[in-house]
Amino acid sequence: MKRFILVAMTWVLPLLAGAQTFTETRDIICGDTSLVGSLGYPTWNPAQIVDLPTYGHAMLLGDFIEPNLLQYVAPPHFEGADTLVIACAHATQITCDTGIYVYHISCPDPISTVFANLTPCNDSVYINNLSGWWAPQIVVQAQHGHAEIILEPTDGAGLAYRPDSGFEGLDAVVVSLMGGTQTYLYLFQVYCDLTTGSRELTVEQLDVFPNPATSELFVKDAGFVKAWNLIDMSGITSPLDVQTTGHLLRLNLSDVPPGVYVLYGLTSDALLIKKIVVKR
Repeated sequence: MKRFILVAMTWVLPLLAGAQTFTETRDIICGDTSLVGSLGYPTWNPAQIVDLPTYGHAMLLGDFIEPNLLQYVAPPHFEGADTLVIACAHATQITCDTGIYVYHISCPDPISTVFANLTPCNDSVYINNLSGWWAPQIVVQAQHGHAEIILEPTDGAGLAYRPDSGFEGLDAVVVSLMGGTQTYLYLFQVYCDLTTGSRELTVEQLDVFPNPATSELFVKDAGFVKAWNLIDMSGITSPLDVQTTGHLLRLNLSDVPPGVYVLYGLTSDALLIKKIVVKR
């Protein structure tokens, strides 16, 4: 049975002086649910999710004028880090602080190969990344929808999934390959409204390449940014050296250890953000 954990704020790390941005980290077990309350300021600056988690599912709930309770559902059979961003997470009538929430997920039975899929509610998705030669079989069926293996005429195969009518949340399917020698985990993040945005601070996804990166990263059309920073999955922030190359910005990653990071920069009216991977 899934457990609901009401989590108090653990720690807050300012990212830039006066930048209206902070980071919070928390630990959670796969399949569990975390609740964080008292977000935003009703009517004036309500909280809003502007960057959805990569693997889990997040929603704002509540009985007030605007929802102010963050519900995060950690995926089953998953171990690692997950990140989401909320505009006006901490707010008053005149302030609107953007929160970056980092979840460290531990799991007793993790599956290493994971495919996460944003799925509109009352719709269906098809992921054609299997082969008929692998003899794929569903060993854990979806709890809130229906999934089936589709064998294609050219020996290809895929997984079709459709959520139950009206369901919004996280669903999962486990597929066994080649007689059980390999296992794939498919996560379906079902949302009835996939639009994101904010009222006080515009949050924009950066256009970067290459991603994954090794020693350098290029940013397109970033505008005027006073400073660039990386946040690792433990919530530690590191500044970056930046050089201008024509219409591109070159970010030096030579001293950055391999891993998954959140890259962000702040302009006068926008938070520029992107999840990146550094490899060696």
